[in-house]
Amino acid sequence: MTRALFAAALFAFSSIVLADSPVTSMPARVLEGPPPALLTWRAPNRSVADLVSLPAPAEAKLASQAAWQPGTPLKVATHQVLDSPAEILQWSAAPGGFVAKFRVTSASAAGIRTRLELGTVPGTIEARVQGSESPIIEFMPVDPTLGNTHWTPWTEGASQVIELFTPVMPSAGAVSVGAVAHFTDSPLTTKAGAAECTVSAQCSTNDSVLDAAIVQARKSVAKMLFATTEGQFLCTATLLNSTTFPAPFLVTANHCISDSLAAGSLTTFWFYETTSCDDVSNSTPTQVAGGSQLVFTNYNVDSTLLRMNRAPPTSAVFSAWNKALVAGTTPIVSLSHPKGDSTRLALGSVATELRIDDRPYDMYAITFTRGIIEGGSSGSGLFVLNNSTLELRGILTGSTVRNDPGGLSCTDLDELAVYDRFEVFEPEIDQYLTGAARTDDAPNLAQDLFGKPITDPNGVDKPLDQRTGNLVFTGRNIDYAGDIDVYRFSVASSTSVHVWTTGSTDTVGTLLDSTGKYIVANDDESHASTNFGITKTLAAGTYYVAIGAWDPNGTGAYSMNFSAASGTPVAANYTDLWWGGASESGWGLNVNHQGSTVFATLFTYDASGAPMWLVLANGAQQSDGSFTGALYRTTGSPFNALPWNPANDANTQVGTMTLRFSSTAAGTLSYTVNGASVTKQISRQPFSTPAACSFTAGDRSGATNYQDLWWNPSESGWGVNVTHQGDVIFATLFDYDLTGQGTWYVLANAPKLSGGVYSGDLFRVTGPVFNASPWTPTTATKVGTMTFQFSSGNAGILNYNVNGVQVTKAIQREVFSTPTTQCQ
Repeated sequence: MTRALFAAALFAFSSIVLADSPVTSMPARVLEGPPPALLTWRAPNRSVADLVSLPAPAEAKLASQAAWQPGTPLKVATHQVLDSPAEILQWSAAPGGFVAKFRVTSASAAGIRTRLELGTVPGTIEARVQGSESPIIEFMPVDPTLGNTHWTPWTEGASQVIELFTPVMPSAGAVSVGAVAHFTDSPLTTKAGAAECTVSAQCSTNDSVLDAAIVQARKSVAKMLFATTEGQFLCTATLLNSTTFPAPFLVTANHCISDSLAAGSLTTFWFYETTSCDDVSNSTPTQVAGGSQLVFTNYNVDSTLLRMNRAPPTSAVFSAWNKALVAGTTPIVSLSHPKGDSTRLALGSVATELRIDDRPYDMYAITFTRGIIEGGSSGSGLFVLNNSTLELRGILTGSTVRNDPGGLSCTDLDELAVYDRFEVFEPEIDQYLTGAARTDDAPNLAQDLFGKPITDPNGVDKPLDQRTGNLVFTGRNIDYAGDIDVYRFSVASSTSVHVWTTGSTDTVGTLLDSTGKYIVANDDESHASTNFGITKTLAAGTYYVAIGAWDPNGTGAYSMNFSAASGTPVAANYTDLWWGGASESGWGLNVNHQGSTVFATLFTYDASGAPMWLVLANGAQQSDGSFTGALYRTTGSPFNALPWNPANDANTQVGTMTLRFSSTAAGTLSYTVNGASVTKQISRQPFSTPAACSFTAGDRSGATNYQDLWWNPSESGWGVNVTHQGDVIFATLFDYDLTGQGTWYVLANAPKLSGGVYSGDLFRVTGPVFNASPWTPTTATKVGTMTFQFSSGNAGILNYNVNGVQVTKAIQREVFSTPTTQCQ
């Protein structure tokens, strides 16, 4: 299918029809030509008007001075947004047109950038800027076709003089200043620079061939400075060679730049190096401003391809690359700008492959033997020496955080650097790098629905939550290696949406917001299939789903499915075992959360100290996010009755129950029993590695975590709550004694024995009356054993005995609303 491009203000379709290419690698190439001439003002004698003068921002500490978190760009400046844009009104005649010349100041700044905002302008506008201690820098002509906001280059000092030139006199308010980026530290100093254990790229590796290759490759490395709504950030990028040389393609991390606004704000610094291996002074870099276009980006492989709006500087190297998989133990070279400092190298090898976060692909895990990566290194390249050339083979995501939240550092070298495999990303950008003709796309052009309405017999672009049934598109195909298909959909109100594929093709899916930013990704929704599936509560609006093959070179057919739940679940899922803390051990609350409904079972004690369970069978979500409903006490057939007789069940309402969750980990339980009121602060009860539960509309038959409410549909009135953490199950069985009165038993510690088998001792517990204050200790008495034998993620056998009485039950997950819960 036609490639959907992440470009312009949102997305656009490629106008190139391409074919499978045999190109698997590309050599390096140098951009030759004369150095640029020094610039001068168009109107050197024109006076400079003070347009904007701001005090230093109140924010005293920037993220650049705090701990860097792996997998994030490095923040280096805060934005001072003007209350109202400062319009540029003073235009005067100059040779060939009209000039406006003005000064922007942010007090005490080590450097600034200025955000220009365009109204109606007569075509492109030429721009030149100068800081307090820098030469004049040409800013790419401010082109309204590239957006309404444009950031000037970075200049040193607290003030920046900007000269705009246009052949046609602009109207009033055509250009204004909307914000100023305030840098506390200069990105060209070592004041907050790289750590001592980093190694200058000028240093020798004691291998003459590798040294020569590094000299070449470091000229392909650019320090990126870009803007988001949160401030100014640093990352590293690599200039890639292509068959359309000298097309200036940069590759970096998706977590650095993933949308067109950030791409458009880009300015790059080249040849920023120390003057020698042991010299802390740095050379003056060449800055290339003017932004870039977002060609393609993919959260799943944490990679982005950009195309600079202006050419890189003369002598820049277009890096060699190779899309082959890098084998374990292969020596590698890292070249990056840690903390935004001069180019640094790190040497190491591939230790293993690992999978992080919710990304569906394994990544290279690197052990460094010399040097490290830091904040600002994100997006930099992993290089492997091939003959006498370093070839790019991966893109830096971050590092592991096994020992320290800050990840790899000079004081914590026992961490792995993590790089995306270029082998996975290259097929997705192959058409831009190799430019070969593709003929298999044209027939399927209409099947890519990115930016186009969904049309079906039930309506044109009808919101999912206003449809009477599922929306299904059959006959879809991943046509070629790297093909990504993108679909648009909308919802009219907050609702739970399920998007998934069916078929034999192993798919990966990513849910994106209206600007193309990642929301959530999935590889396999169920262990029983290789189809992706995502269930997510979404606010009213427009969204996109991007689908690709899990195999980087995979192709195949699939069907695309959309549905919206009738209920509206909250974003968090509260399915778990909750309690009042160690001071009130002996009672608990099992919460099962499906859709917008909570089923809760309270295990406590009556006035005689006997075990008593109360059930909130239908805790409906309220407008304030709480859950409330009638609370029942029940009687029924004895636990060992055979056959079971549901007619013996009797439910008596004894009060009400309300659950209010202040966070995903804490809440308040309020209930009444025959007029007695109880309020408890509750939290999740950990006893091993807690499971993470979310909503799903998919098949759970392949699930290997069994945390849920289980029952036998032909024996309503009893059930068993399973809490599954790590390889241990905690279960509470709510049932009836030989007199038919409600009682409960607890399986407090059932370790995994093999496969789906978990077994342990079963206890009956007595304790203080449910509303006792203070709470007093409980007494547990062993009455037998309990064993679960799960045959699938949805079914199993429950075996238990109580004082010698043996019981065997077939059990399955109880579904009382949609979407259901899946924990892992």
